[in-house]
Amino acid sequence: MEATIHGGDLGITVIDRDHQFISELLLEINFNAAREGDPRRQIRRLKQLAHLTRSHFRLEEGMMAAARYPGLAVHSLRHEWMMEQIRRLAAYWSGKKNAMTREPMGLLWESHTAHMESEDRAFGLWLDVMNGERMRDEPAGAPSVY
Repeated sequence: MEATIHGGDLGITVIDRDHQFISELLLEINFNAAREGDPRRQIRRLKQLAHLTRSHFRLEEGMMAAARYPGLAVHSLRHEWMMEQIRRLAAYWSGKKNAMTREPMGLLWESHTAHMESEDRAFGLWLDVMNGERMRDEPAGAPSVY
C-alpha cells in the first residue's frame, strides 16, 4: 500500500474511501440533529456509524500491524477513545443516565477530522519513507480493479 498524501487523502484507496463515507455519515447525522430529526433514525445512523468505524479501525490497525508501524499502540488508543465518543452520543440521544451533559456531536466531528489530518497522516507519511519495505495497494504493474 503506497501512501501519497493529497489534501485529506492518504492515497490508500480503501482507507480514503472509508474516511469519505464516515465523514458523509457524520455530516448527515449532524445535519439531522440540528433539524431535530427523528431520534430513532439518529440512533440507527449512529449504529451504522459505529459499525463502519469499528470495521475501519480494525482494517487500519491490521494494515499498521502488517507494516510494523511504531505508532500503532497510541493510534489504537485514539480509536478506542473515538468509539467511546460514538457510544456517548448514542447515550445522549437515548436519554440515558450518565450521558454527557452536552451533545458530543461537534466533538466527534472534530476528533474524526483531527485524527485523519494528524494520526492517519502520520501513518501515511511513515509508509512513504519506508525504503522498499512499504506495503502497496497493488503490486507494480497490476491492473487496477477500481
